[in-house]
Amino acid sequence: MNRPIVLLPVALLLTAVVSGLLWHLGDLRSQKGVQSISTGEPVAIGGPFHLIDQDGMVRTEKDFKGKYMLVFFGYTYCPDVCPTTLAVMADGLEKIGPLADKVRPIFITVDPKRDTPDKIKAYLASFGARFIGLTGSADEISHVAKEYRVYYREHPPENGAEYTVDHSGVVYLMDPNDMFVANYSLDTSPDMLATDLMKRIR
Repeated sequence: MNRPIVLLPVALLLTAVVSGLLWHLGDLRSQKGVQSISTGEPVAIGGPFHLIDQDGMVRTEKDFKGKYMLVFFGYTYCPDVCPTTLAVMADGLEKIGPLADKVRPIFITVDPKRDTPDKIKAYLASFGARFIGLTGSADEISHVAKEYRVYYREHPPENGAEYTVDHSGVVYLMDPNDMFVANYSLDTSPDMLATDLMKRIR
């Protein structure tokens, strides 16, 4: 007779867990879709940073003033999203020809413990010479990720494997004054990226 009452707390707990998982899944899916988003008003995305590039040189946002920045956060041990996104960026820039000289594609690691300048340099070599890779201390990476509203979280290693890092998959387009212009989802193709860039770059 009392069995349903005993099971009620367990059922409520399972409902809460499932709801949380569905919310997280919805949050990840919200970053997908073939679209770019822009606004007519200033958006609080981006800001000052002080990081190290793949050649060991200090870089700040001021180094890119006068150029558009195509910014992506990821890590070199990423199994799929990062190499796919970087390849899309490289292909999209190739498709816009001379206009690509006005754009600096930037890869910022969310795994500074493993992503040294040398590691990033070797990794980015697969995507062409245009890319600038940036790393720094954990605090410096946390700071710039917050400025770009980027989510990331390290997962502990399992069964002796390397740890992984969950992270946002958005590519940001910043204008020559370091102001947010648009963002591109995980499903944006090279052709779509190229078409949108040609509309925006002046």
